[in-house]
Amino acid sequence: MAAKLIKITKDTPWNDKVPLHENCFAWPMVNPKSCPGAQCEFGITELHPLVGRALDDIHADEDHVFYGLAGRAEAVVDGETYLVEAGDALWVSKGSVHNFTPVGGENFRYAVVFAPGRAFWTQQK
Repeated sequence: MAAKLIKITKDTPWNDKVPLHENCFAWPMVNPKSCPGAQCEFGITELHPLVGRALDDIHADEDHVFYGLAGRAEAVVDGETYLVEAGDALWVSKGSVHNFTPVGGENFRYAVVFAPGRAFWTQQK
């Protein structure tokens, strides 16, 4: 497979049971399961203000790029704080502790890339 088009529509199901995320919606789009052979992972996540946040997390094997689509969030990466807004990209290297908390009273929606894609997408259950 050389390419695959994946769209989010009003009927696309979301995942609201994301580990270490509170009150969020996530749409996994590209990953080694949905696109066999993919060496990365791409998705959209939305954190809700006042109650939504991404708790401290660490990925030993994957780099991340977070790209702000709407709203704002405070990100803490290895103890350093960043204000991430729509149009900002934040790279987080593998092995770094990171979290996000929406600020400003609106949803924080962001795109996230993992490289390489996480192994659980291809593990048998």
